[in-house]
This record gives sequence, structure tokens and C-alpha cells, in this order.
Amino acid sequence: MAGRHPRQQGAALLIFLILLVTAALTYVVTSLTPEAIEAKRSRNTQAALAQAREALLGYALKYRDEEALQGRMDRMYGYLPLPDLGTSRNQNTDPNCKDASNNPLEGCDANTPSGIAYDANGILPTIVGRLPWRTLGIAPLRDGSGECLWLIVSSLHGRKQRSSPPPVLPPLNWDTLGQLDIVVANGTAALNSTLASAHDRPLAIIFAPGPPLPGQDRSRSTTDDVTQCGGNYNAANYLDPFNASTLAGITNYLGGTNAASGITGDSDPSNDPDVPKGVLLNGKVFSAAGNYLPDACQGSGCTLAANDFGQTMTGEMLFGAIRKSANFRTDINTMLDRMVSCLRDEIAASNPPTNPYARIAGADTHACYGQGSVPLGYYPHYKEMIYVAVPAGGANVTVDGVAQPNCAGALLFANQRGSGQQRVTLADKAAYGNYLEGGNLASFAASGNSFAGAGLFDRSMAGGQAQAQDIVRCIPNSASLNEVTSPALNALGGQLVDYDPGNRTLTLGRQFAITATQRGGSSGAFFGCSWTPETRSMGSGFRSYFKFQITNTGHGFAFAVIDGSNSANVCGAEAEHLGYSGSNPVTPPIGYPKIGLEIDTSKNASRSDPDCQGGHLAIVYWGTESTGDDDNVHGLPTPPDLSPQPAPRNPPTTDSGVACLPGSSIPTNIVHLRIEVKRTQTVAEHKSTYQIDAWLEISDEEDRPLIKAMKNTTRPFAELTNSAVGRHIHTESTIYDVQGGACSSASPCPSANQVCGSDNLCYTKGFATARLGFTTAQSSTTSAKDQLITISDFITTWIP
Repeated sequence: MAGRHPRQQGAALLIFLILLVTAALTYVVTSLTPEAIEAKRSRNTQAALAQAREALLGYALKYRDEEALQGRMDRMYGYLPLPDLGTSRNQNTDPNCKDASNNPLEGCDANTPSGIAYDANGILPTIVGRLPWRTLGIAPLRDGSGECLWLIVSSLHGRKQRSSPPPVLPPLNWDTLGQLDIVVANGTAALNSTLASAHDRPLAIIFAPGPPLPGQDRSRSTTDDVTQCGGNYNAANYLDPFNASTLAGITNYLGGTNAASGITGDSDPSNDPDVPKGVLLNGKVFSAAGNYLPDACQGSGCTLAANDFGQTMTGEMLFGAIRKSANFRTDINTMLDRMVSCLRDEIAASNPPTNPYARIAGADTHACYGQGSVPLGYYPHYKEMIYVAVPAGGANVTVDGVAQPNCAGALLFANQRGSGQQRVTLADKAAYGNYLEGGNLASFAASGNSFAGAGLFDRSMAGGQAQAQDIVRCIPNSASLNEVTSPALNALGGQLVDYDPGNRTLTLGRQFAITATQRGGSSGAFFGCSWTPETRSMGSGFRSYFKFQITNTGHGFAFAVIDGSNSANVCGAEAEHLGYSGSNPVTPPIGYPKIGLEIDTSKNASRSDPDCQGGHLAIVYWGTESTGDDDNVHGLPTPPDLSPQPAPRNPPTTDSGVACLPGSSIPTNIVHLRIEVKRTQTVAEHKSTYQIDAWLEISDEEDRPLIKAMKNTTRPFAELTNSAVGRHIHTESTIYDVQGGACSSASPCPSANQVCGSDNLCYTKGFATARLGFTTAQSSTTSAKDQLITISDFITTWIP
């Protein structure tokens, strides 16, 4: 067949090009219609608002930890940045907010802004300004009209000024009400709230101001840096309506300088009633014949009164994100641990709570669990969630389905609101039913003695802990540290260990006079230990802090973590054994696995001690497994055990796990000590790796940022400070599970604490649970080894 004529091919190509161009022109023309342009602007606006909200959530999630790095360790998760009020007003000293010539830059949040101050209740006014994009670590965000976004932050949720914080902070938690209301036009003469409850009020609103309305002047500022966003900082020129009379006084800006600040709601959150500020944020609102119409209006009598779009952030949204933070959950659980420890000691010291059924009544400055205790700042913000029940005769407490023995009472953390619960008015907050759940509510209200719930505050999600589930802790009917004593010392007038629950101080060493004859007749009796009565799951490890003073030096003492298979009545031998190694005539010895941190104030050749004038700080495990006498001998076993499951070697004196102490002896100043044990398990190989760090600092200045960082056990020390401490030691080791007899599917391991491995051998997991405590010893041969050590402010955070 003959081919198509070239002219026919050319004509077909021309027709195709015409059709293609026509289609393209049609697309361009239709995409330039007012409707299409408006839709594109709306998409751009919504995308910018969503990005801004995510950035604000990120700020709130990092706020406490970022502030802690600057030495402000009592700040809370949930605070939001203040808006950008302009470089002439922000007073922000952050280096990121300065150029090379130290001139302030736009996009930063306000700090001690000029013209704005705290009121008598420690509350800033609600503040509106531009979104502080530089502070949030993002680029300037613009709406579909090209305008930079604006932000209004409710008075109770704006972050606290760094240079002059208020002396009193109002509580910030998931029940703290926003001071803003959302109103809409619905074709009537009134603007109506859309919120079902005061708990739905937004904490912040991000505004897309849209195109200017008549009367709004967006000319370039001559007093502020507006290099990126242009325009100016007068909120009335961006947020609507400019003419308040067009919407019966409803405005999205405030009063004060540049319409940027004002009281919204009640300035005292403890007072009723509380009337928030109404805000419009759903786009176009028209005024016509006395009515307010949303979206569209026909006829000559229509006036466009507002065109702001807004994206809200509610408490539910904010704390839904915060609760997913492991750091936040650790803080809450550490606060509850601390309170249980304090309350049990108060009860043991015959000082129980005044009201046996009540919300916790301790002052914010409570010496044991107040705002100055770890986790710093939490108690004043969350105490309204905490209830204590101390029934006569004790309480029946069930935690995670397991009955707890010997409980003097129960500590209940009421958690977030459940269905039907309201915590708005003072009457709401006085009602148990708005906090406690089910059987706990019934027992508490009727002065009963049965309480049950989850033991740990956890994330709330599908398949996880219910948002409103009560957290319940047993308050044991015993002090937080016990005393393992030497009966032979009773005849001499005292013991080497004494725990006073009244002042929460552990004293180690001789506090009684003895003669040389008495000493010589009491060989082997000079030992003492003190342990936590309960064991805890080792999990991923723990972080502990305590402080001590030595007024007379002797052999020293040890802080120890021992396997939970040890009872609370174990202790080692006297003299250079420090009560950690060896055995005494009375109690069982301390069985391995165990980890000790010894503060040895004398040199003993039999322990291979380093040649240090002031004694030494060292990490020890245990020596050869055939004997416990050498458990604190440095460098043992020698040579290192090379078997398939070797015992960890005690660091030799040249290792980073040993350090000399300063001077001829530790002085009588306060000595601060922090230890971190981080565990990584390898289940298939039946072993765990332990990274152990300890820091020692001598200082009487407890307000130093470094000391506050040492005390803050809720975070790894490296995340809290860049400052060096007096002494830091570190070591790593592997601890294997204990291998037992043969097993199979038909012949399981004999103990519930054992697992049958893939090699058909039983294994007992090392440190499945752990017990913490202190050990000490003195010599029965010379009075030169007498000593007196006081230990206090002992706190531990366990890592799940």
C-alpha cells in the first residue's frame, strides 16, 4: 500500500497541535476563574496553618527539656511560645534572635515584652502577634494571600518570661482552661459559640489574616525588622474586624500597644465565673440588615466584616501529644514514686496525713515532694489530680491486678477527664466524681479501704491505658529504707546503720562509745546495711542521686544495686569489705549479680586499692564466683575470665571505672553523687550489657545549675549540662543469665523465674528485679577506723 502523502501527515500534526493548545488555554482560563483562585488560596492557607500547628506542638513537647539545658529545670511541658511582637518590643536575648551586629531579628517570640507584665496572680495577659517562626525553627509561613501568619496565645498557656518569671505560677495541666471562645455567624443578629464545654476552648489560635479590609493599613514598619514578612505589627491592620461596630464589638485583636495584649476571661483562674474572649476564624463573615452571614451575601446591603481563617489548638490536642512523650510519663511516675516514699516515711515517723481521705494537702514548698523536689516543678501543677487514702487499719490495694501486701494507704492519681467529668468551676473541682473512677470513687467517698488500678502512668491510645484510668500506688506500712543490723553491737550501745524516716536521713558508722576491750571481743560484728524493702523491675536501668557528708573517716561505704533474689536482710563483712563483700556471722551474704559504687576513704593493700591520698571512687561487681570474699577487690578476676559466660571483671585501678578522691580525705562539705545504670538486653543470648556512669561533686551550693542537674534523675545527665564535675567514672560490662539444668517442652524449668532456652537449658535472668541500698563496715581491731556518714535526698528514677 502506498504511504500517506506528506501533506496529509502535516495537516494531522497541525490539527493535533491546535487541539493541544486549545486544551492548554482552556485549562489556563478556567484555572484563573475567581472560584479556582480562591480554592487554591484556601489550600495554601490550610497547609500553612497545619504546618504552624505542628511546629507549635513540637515546641510544647520540647519546652521543659530545652529550658533545662539553660538551667531552668522547673518549666513544664505544655507552654507555648509568645507571639512575635516586633523587634522593638520582644526583648528576646536568644543568640538565634540576633544578627552578627547583635541587632534583634524578626520571627522571635517575645520575652519580657515592653508594656506587658504579670498581674498579682502571676498571669500574663493574652497576647496576639505574628507567628514566631524563627523561634519555632521554621521558615516564615504565609497564607494564600501572601501574608505571614499571626498567633494568639491564651493567658495561662504562654511561656514564662526567662529574665523575670512570676513568684507564683498558676497550674498548667490538661484541665487548665483556654481563655478563648470560638463564635460563628449563622444568619442571625448574634454570633454564637460553637463549643460544647469550657474544656473545648482553644489554648491558641493561628490566624491567616487574608487580604486587607477597608481601613487596614499594612504599610511597612519603620521601627521593627520586617525583612521577611513586610508590613507592620499593629494587629488591628491584620485581624478583623477593623471597625468593631460591624460585628457588635467582636474583634480578633486585643487592646494595649499595637492591639496586641489584653485580659481574656478571668485573670484569676480560681474564681467563678470565667468569661472567655469570642474569636471568629471561619473565613468570610458579612453584615447585612443587622444579621451576620457566613461565606456569602447577595445585594447592595452586604458588608464584608471579617475574612480571617484560623486553626485552633485545644488542650485535648496538646496533651494528647504530650502524653505520648516518654519523658513526660517518666516525670509523672517519678513524682508518684517520690510521693509514696515521702508519705510512707511520714507514716513511719508517726506523722500520717491529717485527713485520711482527701486530695493531697502538702504545700507547694513541701520539703519532701514539693516544687523543689525531683521532678522539679511538677507537684504544684498536678497536685489537684492526687488523692491520699490512709484508712484506719490499712488499705487493700491492688496494682495491675496483683494484691499488694501491708499497705498503710493508697496514693491515687486521677489522670485525665473521663466521660461526663467536668473540672471547670470550684464546685466541679471539689467533687471526687469528677476525678476518681468506679470502685476507687465509691471506696473513697464512703471512707472505704479497697483501691485498684494501674501502677504506672502510661500513654493513652488504642489498646493502651484508658485516658481516665486511675493510677494507684500502695503506700507501704514501713519506712523507705530498712536497717540490717549486727546483734552483737546492741550490747555495745548501738549500730552502724540508722535510718530516721522523720528527716529521711541514713546514718552510717559508729555513734556510740566503746572500749578497746569491747572492740576486741566483738570481732566480725562491725557491719551494717540498709535496703529498699521492695524490689523493682530493672527494665532498662535506673538513675539515682544522693548527697552525703563524712565527719569522721574510716573504711567508707558503698551504694549497691543487688539482684532481687537477695532478701532485704543481706549484708557483707566488716572492715575493708565495706559490708559489700564477704560474709558475717549473722546475715546471708550479698549474692551476685550485683553492682557496687564504693566510696572508699582509706587504702587497703588486700583490696588492691589505688594509691590515693583522699581515698577513691570505684565501680565493683564481684570477683571469682567461687567466693564472695573478693567481691570488692579491684581487677579481679585475674586473669580475666574467658569462659563462654564470664563474670564481669572489677575494673583495675588504671581503668576509667576507678578515680582518686581529692585531698587527704573527703572534707566535711556536702558531697553530691549521681549514678546511671543503662541496661541493654540480648534475650536470645541470655545476657545484658550494662553501661555504668557515676559523677561526684563536692559543693555546699545546692542552687548551682550543675547540682540541680545531678539531682534531676528523670533525664540522662548528659542531656542536662555541659559542665564538668569533680569526678566522673565509667565502665561497661556484660552480665549473663544464670544457667541451670536441662529442660524441654515436656519437662519445663522447675522455677517460674526461669526460662527454657533454645539450647534446652534453664536460665534465671540476672537482675529481673533489683534492690537498692547502702553498705558499710568498720574495723574491730582499731578505733582509727571509726567513721560517721550521713546520707540524704536519695531519689531514683527507674527506666522501663
